[in-house]
Amino acid sequence: MKKEKQKQGVIDKQDLTIIENSEAYELKEKLIEYSKEVGIDVIGFSDVKPFLFLETELKRREELGWSSGLTKGSIEERTNPLLSMENAKSFVSIGVSYPRQTELPKQDKEDPFVQFCRSSWGMDYHDIVGKKLQLLEDWLKEHISGIEVIGSVDTGVFNDRAVALRSGIGFSGKNSSIINETFGSYIYLGELLVSYEFPPDTPIERLCGTCDRCVRACPTKAIQPDGSLNEKRCLSYVTQSKEYLAPELYEKISKNVYGCDICQEVCPFNREVDFHLHAEMEPTGAEFPKISELLTMTNKEFKSKYGHLAGSWRGVSVLKRNAMFNAGFYKYKAALPEIAKIRDGQGPDWLKEAAKQAYERLDNK
Repeated sequence: MKKEKQKQGVIDKQDLTIIENSEAYELKEKLIEYSKEVGIDVIGFSDVKPFLFLETELKRREELGWSSGLTKGSIEERTNPLLSMENAKSFVSIGVSYPRQTELPKQDKEDPFVQFCRSSWGMDYHDIVGKKLQLLEDWLKEHISGIEVIGSVDTGVFNDRAVALRSGIGFSGKNSSIINETFGSYIYLGELLVSYEFPPDTPIERLCGTCDRCVRACPTKAIQPDGSLNEKRCLSYVTQSKEYLAPELYEKISKNVYGCDICQEVCPFNREVDFHLHAEMEPTGAEFPKISELLTMTNKEFKSKYGHLAGSWRGVSVLKRNAMFNAGFYKYKAALPEIAKIRDGQGPDWLKEAAKQAYERLDNK
């Protein structure tokens, strides 16, 4: 019967599926090759089923009061891609590596510098990854008529890590980072939600085993033994928050004025990782500001000098708050007069309360 249909030029559903799958595999391979040409280091594909495990975890965090509140959208919007695109068929997830090491300035105890975390080195990664996603989107629209595409880097409703995990970019470490076999966890993530069905890749199971170095190293105990995360205790959140937090959390701010790298630094999978593949991600020096400078800057001055960094998005007041506690870490008592001005000034209550604590901490050292 099948031979008879073929003679008559009729293609049955099974044959049509085979043809469509063949086209999808071919397009996938071509897109992978193109991604390499535009500087994307790793790419993966997944389906768009609801992220049920993520939904459970996010609801748990909310119930426990662990949610940072910095994410966009409701839990339903963040875990069900079809609410963003009704006819979505696939995610295209990408990873772009960033450096682990650089030559630091010479520290001066009389006028110490502090650091932005590595994900704020060089130009703002949202722009870098966003431009690469735009190139992929343009390619898709050129090769697939009528395709719908939604791109996202960190600030959208999609959970970059959940999408990357499902797409086989890497496995999820106990510190919640996506760890790639080549680039470790030093990769920026982004994704495209598309209305074309690509063959999905296979997720990678967690490879941490009994290792709990990140759990033990976390200064605020934000990382739980089971690998879940109390976002509100994570120093990445603490150094971005615009509210007065528990004093004990501020006491853990050390050399970083923005973000935290400790759980990545202690991870064995990052031990030999240090890729310098993208010049725009190399630090230029702005990533290591002086405490004295930060404490006296206006927001306009700050944006002019540091506005290209990912870590600048919360404005100068947040970084002044952090710099006050950096001063305590370095026992930099020359900062006391400026901290007093902030404490007694016209700033928001959360900033003045933090200044009060920072002043007392530093004055007693």
